[in-house]
Amino acid sequence: MNVSLYSKRAALTLALAALILSPVIVLAQDQASLSLQNVKDQLKQNKSYLDQASKQGKAGDAAGMQTALDNYDRSLQGLNTALSHGGFSGSTSQQEDALARVSDATSKHIKVLQGLLSKVPAQAQGAIQNAINVSQKGHDMATASLQASRAQHQSQGGRPDGFGRPSGAGQDMGGGRPAGVGAPAGVGRPSGHPGRP
Repeated sequence: MNVSLYSKRAALTLALAALILSPVIVLAQDQASLSLQNVKDQLKQNKSYLDQASKQGKAGDAAGMQTALDNYDRSLQGLNTALSHGGFSGSTSQQEDALARVSDATSKHIKVLQGLLSKVPAQAQGAIQNAINVSQKGHDMATASLQASRAQHQSQGGRPDGFGRPSGAGQDMGGGRPAGVGAPAGVGRPSGHPGRP
């Protein structure tokens, strides 16, 4: 009995700490730009929140499940906000990779949440439905942004960032040798006439 009480206290303390700290992380995320690695890390954290919610739901711990789902919602909303407001730093291909990862992950998250929905009591279903809605919004935003990015990419000739001819290459930009400056007389290519430089 003593071990069970201790583990419940520890779980409650950890859940409370996560609940308190998650808004700080989300606010910091909203203000800073995201890299591809930040997106990967956040999606990994979101999966952890869902795993925790699923575990708590199966154990009949409605409060623990609610906490995990609240953390998931806040985290995904922060990610959605940052990505939808241009808060991504990186190349076009990295942005497309990040959006594709968000789209894939949220699609999987929705399936997990729908599976959990049928296994929990009625009073917990509202929190799960809210998480499904947030996931769907994230999925839709990522998919639409990815399609727009790919369409723009195609309209620009389909070259990834950093590939192809640099801007201005091959155009007469006034570069080269200044007028009147050249090799001294008699030096250079033969003109094809004997005796003439």
